[in-house]
Amino acid sequence: MLSEFARILRPFRGTPLATALVVWLLAVSAPVLCTAGRALTPLAPVPDAPVWSDAYKSRQGLVWEAQARIRSLQKAALVPGDKTAAMDAYDVTFYDLDLDLDPVARILTGTVAMTAQVVADSLSVVQMNLDNKMTVSAARAAGAAAAFTHASGLLDVTLDRTYLQGETFTVAVDYAGDPTGDYFGWDTYNGAPLVWSLSEPYGAREWWPCKDVNTDKADSVDINVTVPDPLVVASNGLLAGTTSPAAGQTTYHWQERYPIVTYLVSVTAHPYVELNDTYTGLQGETMPLVHYVVADRVGDAAAGYAPTPDMIHTFALAYGEYPFINEKYGHAHFLWGGGMEHQTCSSMAYNYYSQTFVAHELSHQWWGDMVTCADFHHIWLNEGFATWSEAYWLEQSQGPAAYFAKMDARKFYGGGSVYVPDASDFNVIFDYWHSYAKASWVVHMLRHVMGDADFFAALAQYRQAYAFSSATTEDFQTVCEQVSGLDLGPFMAEWIYGEYYPAYEIAFRGRQDGGNWFVDLRISQTQTNTGVFTMPLDVRVTTLAGVEDFTVQNESRDQWYSLAVGDEPVQVVLDPDDWVLCTISDAGYSGIGDAPAREAELLGAYPNPFNPMTTIRFTASRAADARLEVFDVRGRSIRDLSPGMVEAGEHGVTWDGRDDAGGEVSSGTYFVRLDVAGQASVTRLTLVR
Repeated sequence: MLSEFARILRPFRGTPLATALVVWLLAVSAPVLCTAGRALTPLAPVPDAPVWSDAYKSRQGLVWEAQARIRSLQKAALVPGDKTAAMDAYDVTFYDLDLDLDPVARILTGTVAMTAQVVADSLSVVQMNLDNKMTVSAARAAGAAAAFTHASGLLDVTLDRTYLQGETFTVAVDYAGDPTGDYFGWDTYNGAPLVWSLSEPYGAREWWPCKDVNTDKADSVDINVTVPDPLVVASNGLLAGTTSPAAGQTTYHWQERYPIVTYLVSVTAHPYVELNDTYTGLQGETMPLVHYVVADRVGDAAAGYAPTPDMIHTFALAYGEYPFINEKYGHAHFLWGGGMEHQTCSSMAYNYYSQTFVAHELSHQWWGDMVTCADFHHIWLNEGFATWSEAYWLEQSQGPAAYFAKMDARKFYGGGSVYVPDASDFNVIFDYWHSYAKASWVVHMLRHVMGDADFFAALAQYRQAYAFSSATTEDFQTVCEQVSGLDLGPFMAEWIYGEYYPAYEIAFRGRQDGGNWFVDLRISQTQTNTGVFTMPLDVRVTTLAGVEDFTVQNESRDQWYSLAVGDEPVQVVLDPDDWVLCTISDAGYSGIGDAPAREAELLGAYPNPFNPMTTIRFTASRAADARLEVFDVRGRSIRDLSPGMVEAGEHGVTWDGRDDAGGEVSSGTYFVRLDVAGQASVTRLTLVR
């Protein structure tokens, strides 16, 4: 959501310049990148697909040191987003914001009315968030004057009576003040005011009273903003109209009729020029696209935002229809060096139009706005998916090579978890390498582990289950497991809650036995800074007759495999298509060492390809308990064919192309794995129906 440059300087807004410059010098010794999603960029455009050099990654350490030095200051300044116990008592249904912006005096004057339903047994005092820089002048409950207290960022309003569970109440708050800070600004562009808000993660409370909690989305919001002419206000939802309360003033009436979390409610104001376009939905609906741009960037904006309809269509095919199809999508310029995914109207840098930047903010409309992380410990559900969506857009618009190049640029080999351990620390929440880069690799790897069909089916089910609500990592994992049938516990433990990555070393040799060729393959995990990873790994074997691909399950420090191939092997490549965040070293023939004596081995299958039946042949060197299973290319067990105890010698087991439930499996590639005494032997089958 933020670049390193602006993210490091942000805590020092309003502090002595010398202190800020120390951190700035550390930050700018490295190239500044655009991460999008409130990704801040330098004034000059950043390359669309940067390649991070070793030198850059080394200099990045200076950035981390700077962050570490400011975290104690930043942590003290932020209020965690956890709701208070008193806030558990009600559920918000509607906010009505009536705001008057005075950019000359830099004063916001407002009235916010909140309608909510009691979910506790009873409620007589309602508690909201509001920063103490804003002064409350009056409160009302059910239209009558109400007593209130405002201290330590919490506003308590006494209701007109005690409300019981299921009843609905309304409170209104009159307040005013200068909300200038990290989340609200009174900027100037070309001599004209440019007012902006940007409330993620905990900033809504700094400029309007609300229940500032991700798990309680209001069903709808009205946003009425009065500004001096000729300012134009851009906000969420649809513009219902304008009125003129006084000479030289205009009130803009915006209505958001989809559920919305507080940090996505936004206001920008400037003498904008409107650019209009349309998106045609999957069912033929027509939706307006409205871009609010500064006057001297109209040409750049028109060209930069031109791909937006195609982007929406691409993401709609992958993720389901644009979530806010009955309203709009668009962009509003502000002076931050990046963007913020405000619902239906992303706030965007006025001078940056990278396609991946635009795609990042747009994809947040699905992952972040429609489905929101339940709290900022799980911010990867927002930013990891949006960062991965940049690569997905490139794949769909430019081809697979562009996708893999973008993912390659996002590799991160450092420590620290994707899960945010301290959600009160702004810099930990929006750490680029963890919440964006590595998190995008989690999505990338999960796509391969599940396969495209199950992966996108899981996104559809995730949307259905949590649309216009909020979710945690565990919620997402449950959906993926339900769709795929996989146990993703190890994957999530290692890649979301764990640290680092696997370092694989491979060694192999070819072996001929009775006219059959085999690859004896050893895969070792050599990392010393973390435990063993459990992953399905692609193995590409080149033989004198051609290329054969295998998928093996790897879950040990040292693991041996025997792969049955059709001819003499000459090369073995692990993870040939770059689907796993790892390092790989090749010890070659010289590093293979002595393979353990083979207790049993697959001899292939006949016929192969087959339909509908084939006989899988194997040999055992002694009497042993043999486990024989058929797996699909994602590593899911399809059929257990284990014969149990077998005598020494050759054996055959027939597979009829059905799964354990008796259903016919589809055409495709399958792998048979024989396990005896901890040794694995793998052969490949092709079913053609």
